[in-house]
Amino acid sequence: MTIESRSSGRLLCTVPPVRGGEGGAISQLLTSGTDSSAPVSGQVTIGRSPTQISWLRFRRDHVGMVSAGVVLFFILVAIFAPLIAKVYGKTPYITYGQNSPGLLDDYGFPAGAHGGISSQFWLGLEPSLGRDTFMQLVYGARTSLLISGAAALITTGFGVLYGIVTAYLGGWVDSIGGRIMDVVYAFPALLFIIAFSPVVESLFVKPDQETPSWLRFTSIIFLLSVLGWVYQARLIRGQVLSLREREFVDAARMSGASSWRIVRHELLPNLWSPILVTFSLTLPALITTEAALAFLGVGIVEPIPDWGRMINRGAQVYTDDLTYMIFPGLALFLLVLCFNLLGDSVRDALDPKSTR
Repeated sequence: MTIESRSSGRLLCTVPPVRGGEGGAISQLLTSGTDSSAPVSGQVTIGRSPTQISWLRFRRDHVGMVSAGVVLFFILVAIFAPLIAKVYGKTPYITYGQNSPGLLDDYGFPAGAHGGISSQFWLGLEPSLGRDTFMQLVYGARTSLLISGAAALITTGFGVLYGIVTAYLGGWVDSIGGRIMDVVYAFPALLFIIAFSPVVESLFVKPDQETPSWLRFTSIIFLLSVLGWVYQARLIRGQVLSLREREFVDAARMSGASSWRIVRHELLPNLWSPILVTFSLTLPALITTEAALAFLGVGIVEPIPDWGRMINRGAQVYTDDLTYMIFPGLALFLLVLCFNLLGDSVRDALDPKSTR
């Protein structure tokens, strides 16, 4: 097949026919006319933003979508706990087993089968006190998510700020900042919180007074935040050390941009991915830590509902009433598992090199 120029009539090239076809793929392409799939003149092709690409990649991850649904369910339960209590008609504080004869046996255990599960008490009753297990789970979710969520926000915010400042300034600031992170990271966090939680509370409450609930929440959040920011700071510091040597940062610096403008417009847009990933992975770790502290009797105590305290009580009576330990254990396991899976899915969605 011969191709000639329409304007001059000169020979441009000759394409030999291919065996087994009429001119082959090239001949068919040249003789088929205009490609109907190509954009015509005047038509605007709109590309996808990085956020849209990440969202599409996340939507294709079925495990991540299911995990996000479970996490959202727990968050909604924690937010609307008072409404659930109003509809359900019970609270986590009233001792129904002691107030109503026949709900507990002579030994203080639920009289009904499987921990006293019935249409009146959906998940049974607490041994000895006879409080509603379902409402304790609902309000226990609020306690765990409130403490862990507040601590995760504080640790992530301070860790990001600390990592950006030390890495961007460099020099002696980065050297001293690195040694501070090493010192804080060396502290045994759980033992430190157990030892200093009573000390922090004693600074605001006299020995003959009862510690208010808000102070217990505040002290646990404060101690978790003081010892939990190092991981985020190290991660962000490594990212900034790599980004500050890139060409676009050098160009912004040579153009006369201030340090604050470089951090806000050049560094932060490239740090949102690791920030979101580290937040989604820090939250389940703090949920587990808070439950462990409540299990050991530190921080959240009676009568505030808490999953760790429920597991502690269930471990004492599991030979006679196994269900009271199973329900908070399953709730804690499911929430932490889904948070971890969600964090992995968010990391894969935000990673441009991901093949999933």
